[in-house]
Amino acid sequence: MEIPRAPHAVMHMRKTGGKRLSSSGEGRRDWAEPPPCPTPREDTVSSLSQPPSVDEACRIQRELAARVIPEDRFPCLPPQFIAGADAAYSRDGTRAFGAVVVLRCPDLSQVEVQCAGRPVEFPYVPGMFAFREGPVLRDAWSRLSTRPDLVIFHGHGIAHPARCGLASHLGVLLDVPSIGVAGKPLGTTAVVPGPHRGDMVPISLGGRIAGCAVRTRAGAREVYVSPGHRIGIETAVRVVLATATRFRLPEPLRAAHRHAVECRARFEKR
Repeated sequence: MEIPRAPHAVMHMRKTGGKRLSSSGEGRRDWAEPPPCPTPREDTVSSLSQPPSVDEACRIQRELAARVIPEDRFPCLPPQFIAGADAAYSRDGTRAFGAVVVLRCPDLSQVEVQCAGRPVEFPYVPGMFAFREGPVLRDAWSRLSTRPDLVIFHGHGIAHPARCGLASHLGVLLDVPSIGVAGKPLGTTAVVPGPHRGDMVPISLGGRIAGCAVRTRAGAREVYVSPGHRIGIETAVRVVLATATRFRLPEPLRAAHRHAVECRARFEKR
């Protein structure tokens, strides 16, 4: 199977591996200062608070899945600020610590970091991590003074049984282009791309291509990339490869994971 092309391919990688993002199209911007980060949508709180039942959580997922736009819808291209978002849990699993890190393109230098911590209110249910990690990531997001052009979440996007993983859930609620990057598939069998960086195999759910298993580094395990919201599959894969410059995971995610773990460590030292 071929990877479906995005409606308009705007992200181009260099032949040597693509550490930079570039575009020849219109809409490029040059700011002296990063743009402000707006307040999340009004429905964010209700859709991320603990639902009274798993059935209600499923209903929320279905509603949000219907609002996902799995194609490129950027306010301007190429993205100038890319964020990574990840969460860590306390040793006893009762608290979550979230971090959102904003990096500037194309050099991936750090612009801003915001962290938050709060009790975990939703039980462990496979496929519903947005209700466990979403609230603390929303808290960290709300503290940003920089508006990212897109966010890479450690989780799935539409490559999810409900077509609404963490990246889609928060992408819709925060109204931001988002990508899901996960270490293993959810709702489908694992596939193995070729051994070279950039090798990939499409993954499908319900007869539709939902993402790709991508080799971001030779000799490392593949990652599962899928659109979250307002981005297509091809562009999502290109962004991940362009930002996975040295390691298996994209740099924005690595930075977010590191800061989430540090946030947990500071709390547990109290």
